[in-house]
This record gives sequence, structure tokens and C-alpha cells, in this order.
Amino acid sequence: MNGVRVGKLTAVALLIVLVAVVSGCAWRSEFPAEEQEAQLAEMYAEKADVEALNDRLTELEEQVAANKEAIREAMMTADKALKCCRKEFVVVHSEEVLFAFNSSALDAEMTAKLDRVADKLKEDPDYIIEIAGHTDAVGNNEYNIVLGQKRADAVRTYLVETHHIALTRIAIRSGGEGQPVASNDTDDGRAKNRRAEVSVLGYSTE
Repeated sequence: MNGVRVGKLTAVALLIVLVAVVSGCAWRSEFPAEEQEAQLAEMYAEKADVEALNDRLTELEEQVAANKEAIREAMMTADKALKCCRKEFVVVHSEEVLFAFNSSALDAEMTAKLDRVADKLKEDPDYIIEIAGHTDAVGNNEYNIVLGQKRADAVRTYLVETHHIALTRIAIRSGGEGQPVASNDTDDGRAKNRRAEVSVLGYSTE
């Protein structure tokens, strides 16, 4: 009897499980689209979040790499400054770049001079360059300080963009109208004063 009863109980249990499975399938078949769409939407949202995080991580990695390069260049500049304290700079090459009246534009003749400057800079990675922009005495001093700076910056921009000279190797300043090399009373003298003095500097071996 016990064996018969156990067998009946087992059969009833299996029947209940079967009914539950069938009922579950029926319930899923009754609402498949809405549930599946919701689940898919949630999965896609999670995937988009992961992709966005990966993109952000890539950006951060690139920024870290760029910062490392900037730090490296800064350390090189500091090292050169320390060397400068121990040694005296000497001019190893110089060029004078002339400009038209009230202009900071470079013409072909002047860029050819800067090409020679770049060639000299490439001979030794320890060479640095100083660019001083100057003007004639036409106009007020404040305006001419700005114009001298623009002329120095034009020279720097050409060397960086055309010859890929590192910015850390270039120092610029403006002398405005305060350091003439000729008289401002003549057209020829004023033309000579509208200039940028470009000096390649190296360490003295003495």
C-alpha cells in the first residue's frame, strides 16, 4: 500500500510540475513582445553605457599620455635652464626678418631665412631660439609693443608649424619701438626697424 501511495504522490507531483511548466509557457506566450522589447531595451541601454564608459576611458588614457609628454618636455626645459645657469649661451646663428609697415606677415624671402634657422636648430637638440619683435616709431608705444609681439609670434608659428620645432625651445619677446637699429627719421631707417631678430643660442664650450 505504501508503495502504491508513494507512486501516486510521485505522479501527482510530476503532474503539478508539468502543469506549472505549461502554464508558464502559456503566460510567456501571452505577453512575449512587451517583455522581450523591455528586456532588449534594457540590454541595449546597458551596452550603450558600457560603450560610453569605454570611450571615456580611452579619452582619459590619451589625456594621460599627453600629460606625460608635456611633463617630459617641461623636465627637458628645466634641465636646459639648469645648464644655462652653469654655462653661458652664445649665438651660433642669427637672422633678421623684415616686415612691411604695420604688418606681421612673412613673405617668401623671409621664410627662406627662417628655413635656415630651422636647419641650424636641427643640428643640435640643445640649441634654443630667441625671437625679438621690433617696430618703427610710427604710432604709440603701446600699439607698437603689441605689433612687435605679433611679429615675434609669426616667426614662432612658422617654425613650429612648418618645421615642427618644439615650443619649449623657443622664447619670444617684444621690444616695440624702443630698440631701433636705424634712424626713424627716414623711410629706409624705419624699414630696417620693422624687424624680428632671430637668434639660435648654444652653450659656450669655454
